[in-house]
Amino acid sequence: MHLTFHTDYALRMLIYLAVCPDGQARVGDVAERYDISRNHLLKVALELGRLGYVTTTRGRSGGISLARRPQDINLGAVVRHMEDDFGLVECMRAGGACCISPSCRLKGIVREATKAFLSIFDNYTLADLAMDKTALRSLLDLGQGRGKVSSVA
Repeated sequence: MHLTFHTDYALRMLIYLAVCPDGQARVGDVAERYDISRNHLLKVALELGRLGYVTTTRGRSGGISLARRPQDINLGAVVRHMEDDFGLVECMRAGGACCISPSCRLKGIVREATKAFLSIFDNYTLADLAMDKTALRSLLDLGQGRGKVSSVA
């Protein structure tokens, strides 16, 4: 199984927000802490906002923050929302074709494996990922004074 960078970055952004001392951050700060593309992370933030996981506020005191409590954000739901394609083999992709599809059982086995993969994520919430706030804040260099925001961008 493979998660896209889009989903990886979404989960990391949610972790950051869950442990951020003031609960709000700038996309640029999150990108800097994780050393990932700010432009890509901005797209992730906008998608998370559209899906109702974060709120985005523009302006001087703007930023991003969780729209739900960490215990109310199910990881399986996040992964399903962020991934755009679970077609792991050609016959499962739009327009995909394979000459043995009519007799092959691979598609069913891959569907079963994908369901099992996602069911593990279903057992956890963002609160589970952010359980060790002290260690995560230290690793992300999020002291009480960090994380002040001035804009979403």
